[in-house]
Amino acid sequence: MKNENKQIKASSWALGILFVLSAVVLVMFFGVGYGNKTYMNQKNLTDPQYTGLLLIWLYSLVGMCILAVLGFGIASAIRNLKFKTKGQQRTGFAGWVFLFTFVTVGVSYFLADTSKVLLGDGKTWETDVTNLTLSDVCLYSIYALFLIAILSALLSMCGLFKARK
Repeated sequence: MKNENKQIKASSWALGILFVLSAVVLVMFFGVGYGNKTYMNQKNLTDPQYTGLLLIWLYSLVGMCILAVLGFGIASAIRNLKFKTKGQQRTGFAGWVFLFTFVTVGVSYFLADTSKVLLGDGKTWETDVTNLTLSDVCLYSIYALFLIAILSALLSMCGLFKARK
């Protein structure tokens, strides 16, 4: 019981720190100012100063989520591989979650589009194909995992995942 309280406290602290950092980045993005001047579509535009910081933070949050899912999936799958006696059954779907997440990220990588991006002024942006690929992989993975999360929640509410006696 004492160990569970330590784990809950540690995860609460980690979640709180990530929340505070996200709030700081959002306040910096929306509240600090719009000092970057750009010229696009025959207009002078003013961009937020911390757009790059916001994108880096979002990429790191996606990376942390992927690492957490893969890490806990591997750990749970290894723990679940222990041989059971005949009366016991395996618990959890961690191995399946790990496998599905790995396959989703892999398929998203191969579906990622690396073609040139047409900007508003008619020019193409082709200098950084790696960021285009990474953005596509993150977006496709988020879409697929979000749909599966909704489907799992609905099936769980219907009682499909109840423990059988």
